[in-house]
Amino acid sequence: MVSRCVPLVLLACGSFNPITNQHMRLFELARDHMHSTGQYQVVGGIVSPVSDSYGKQGLVPAKHRIAMAKLALQSSNWVTVDEWESQQPDWTETVMKVLLCCI
Repeated sequence: MVSRCVPLVLLACGSFNPITNQHMRLFELARDHMHSTGQYQVVGGIVSPVSDSYGKQGLVPAKHRIAMAKLALQSSNWVTVDEWESQQPDWTETVMKVLLCCI
């Protein structure tokens, strides 16, 4: 009997104000752990910067946080930046939106 791993996409939501090497390391550690279970195959990673309307003091405008994240991830062949959350006019709890889409 051949077991099949469940394909999995890792999602990190946050301000990424700015993105750091530790954010990228988080993806690597999570991927390694999920693979080590033998149950999952990580097929991608997504960085989702929060909207400007989040209200965090000192939050750099989303267009700049997106640009920094894209530069930081340009050498990655599996983690990408998704701009949807950052472009919302109101702060959005992304995880809740993702969960609601799956129910």
